[in-house]
Amino acid sequence: MTEPMKPILGMGAAVAIGGVAGVATAFTLTRVGAPLHWAVIVAVPVLALGVLAARLPRATDVVWAPPPAAPSTATTSHASTLASRLAEAAVDHDRFAVRVQPRLRRLVEARLRQRHDVPDLADPRAAAVLGPELHRLVTDPAATLPEPTRLAELLERL
Repeated sequence: MTEPMKPILGMGAAVAIGGVAGVATAFTLTRVGAPLHWAVIVAVPVLALGVLAARLPRATDVVWAPPPAAPSTATTSHASTLASRLAEAAVDHDRFAVRVQPRLRRLVEARLRQRHDVPDLADPRAAAVLGPELHRLVTDPAATLPEPTRLAELLERL
C-alpha cells in the first residue's frame, strides 16, 4: 500500500504564512489609499490562497511501491480485453486494419530492428526474415487476422 502524500507544511505554519500574506496585502492596499474595509476584503482571498498553497502535497516526492506479488485483476483484465479485441478484429476487417494491424506492424518492426538488424518493413530482408504470410499480415491493407493458433505461430517466429 502506498503512503499518502503529505502536505509541505503543517496547518499552523500554513495559517501563519497565509496570515502574513493577507496582512501584507491589506497593509499595502491601505498605504496606496484603499479604504480599510476594501483592503480586508481583498486580503481574505490572499490569506486563503496562502494557506492552500502551503498545504499542497509534495508533488515531487516519489512514492515507490513494490511490484505486485501475484497477477492482479488488472493484469487479468488487460489480457481479457486483448482477447476480446482480437476476437472483434477477426470478425470486423476495419477494426483489424485500424487498431490491430498498426500495432502488429510496430511490434514486428521493433523485433526486426532488435534481433535481425533490419531497419523497417520496406527493407527487402524483412520479407525473407518474416516469411510471406507474416509479412503480408502486417503490410497488406487487405490482410485479415488469422486463427488465434496460427497468429501465435506466426508471432512466435519473430
